[in-house]
Amino acid sequence: MKPGVTIVKFCLPFLMLASCAVAPAQSTPVTATLRPNPTATRQPPTETPGPTAVPVPTLGPGFARLGDGPIVTVGAPGAWDYPYTDPGAVAFHNGRFHMIRNGFQGWPAAVDWGYASSADGTTWNKGADDMPILRSRDVPYAKLAALASSLLVETDGTWVLYFYTWENGSYPSAGGIGRATARNPQGPWTPDKDLVLKPGAQGAWDSQHVLAPNVISTAEGYVMYYAGYGPSGQQQIGRATSKDGIAWVKFDDPSTAAAPYAESDPVLKVGPTGAWDADWVHQPRVFNTGRGWLMIYRGTPAPRSQTMSLGMATSLDGVVWTRAQDNPVLSPADIAGTRQFWWTTGLARDGVLYLFVEGDLGGKTQIYLLTRKI
Repeated sequence: MKPGVTIVKFCLPFLMLASCAVAPAQSTPVTATLRPNPTATRQPPTETPGPTAVPVPTLGPGFARLGDGPIVTVGAPGAWDYPYTDPGAVAFHNGRFHMIRNGFQGWPAAVDWGYASSADGTTWNKGADDMPILRSRDVPYAKLAALASSLLVETDGTWVLYFYTWENGSYPSAGGIGRATARNPQGPWTPDKDLVLKPGAQGAWDSQHVLAPNVISTAEGYVMYYAGYGPSGQQQIGRATSKDGIAWVKFDDPSTAAAPYAESDPVLKVGPTGAWDADWVHQPRVFNTGRGWLMIYRGTPAPRSQTMSLGMATSLDGVVWTRAQDNPVLSPADIAGTRQFWWTTGLARDGVLYLFVEGDLGGKTQIYLLTRKI
């Protein structure tokens, strides 16, 4: 189905990251940085009880799971988000967490987007009707599915969502990265007329699929981290930059002039043979700690492996990355009852990393929250 996550013991001197878990705290709001939906009239969200925010200090160094179960559950049998939902993209704006989540009835299959919000990151409101705010079929160039991946709020109040497409029912598939905008996170969402990042040329390391974007707004423009792969299916993590969030330039190391790195280069490659991340490094989630950059990514050891873990890496410039010595930092066993991690997203605010994880309970997936003080 979908990529999973793992978290590792992490301690790099130059970042001096703290290693104690904390429950979410209220504070001064900060701004987080596809075709109109004719049925976008929404009912006001109603608060529904969530799990008690009690840290469970049994995970990798510094991580805690909040509550005894998922913070967002799938819908009823037959619903648009049954039996699978993942956290898609999350932002914090005007005092609330906002989630554009993916819901789907099979995989690979069409994917719809739903909206949920929360005051504290643990108790979430799906809204009274809990219907999709956009469907894959509303994105003209999404041949099978469009999956929400990264959410920003611009200074003028425009909401920007980056997503990736899935072209067919095979795995691996093919596709690219798109962008959609709205004046309200509940929509209507309008997709750009074309993809904003496409696969590389034939023979390139990312020639078949670019996916799982994480976009960060900076003083100089925008930075995107994404996964890419060629026909072999081996995934690595790339980087691209943009002045406007629409036209992107992939990172290219001038010292590599031969295929598969002639046109662009990954900034995080797969690990050595036999390593936990020897076949896939993907789903980059990147956070500015104020003392450097922190990346959480998923890795697998072999082609089509169902052994999935989450690792960490750090960087001072966002280009040269150093893996944590004790990778991987999290495994599915860190969430009781789950068999796999699939999709992961997150945000950092007030010194706390909020990591939203799709856990596979066997036959369905739901969303959990882990936190770590940074």
